[in-house]
Amino acid sequence: MIIRRATQADTEYVAKTVLTALDMDTSDLEWIKSSCADPQSMYSWNKSLIAEDEGKPVGCIISYSGDDYQKLREYTWSRLWKDVDTAAIKQTAIEAYPGEYYLDSLAIEPEYRGNGLGKKLMESAIQEGKELGYDKFALLVAKEKPRLKEYYATLGFEEADEVNFFGHRYKRMVRK
Repeated sequence: MIIRRATQADTEYVAKTVLTALDMDTSDLEWIKSSCADPQSMYSWNKSLIAEDEGKPVGCIISYSGDDYQKLREYTWSRLWKDVDTAAIKQTAIEAYPGEYYLDSLAIEPEYRGNGLGKKLMESAIQEGKELGYDKFALLVAKEKPRLKEYYATLGFEEADEVNFFGHRYKRMVRK
């Protein structure tokens, strides 16, 4: 098992990661693949780490600087959801703030869950953030997933605040 930087060839797997993390259907990746192929997107392959087993991707995490969040969000969402205007984007809760490194999307193939792979990907993304000079890390967890909140707490994340994100309640969790 290795953890490596994603390449453009991993675009489809990164797209699957985004949809899995959002609890969305992964049978149609076409609508999101262009965003994951775009280096300026918040969901880009160039912001991703891949866990690979014998040449096959089995997990992925997308992470980036909170300093870039507003710019990434407006760029990405205006291309993904062309009918969303910038006013609606500005009214949606902020996920990441300047001065923190944001862990956006994480997904592990079902048959690889429960063996610490998610933790390895999280630690790799956190290490990447530290190498970029960050000492604060953040993520969102859906309120209806208390076990996931407990899992992130074991990794040093603490509840910060509650946000409404596209009509769903999330807990922002922060690790310092």
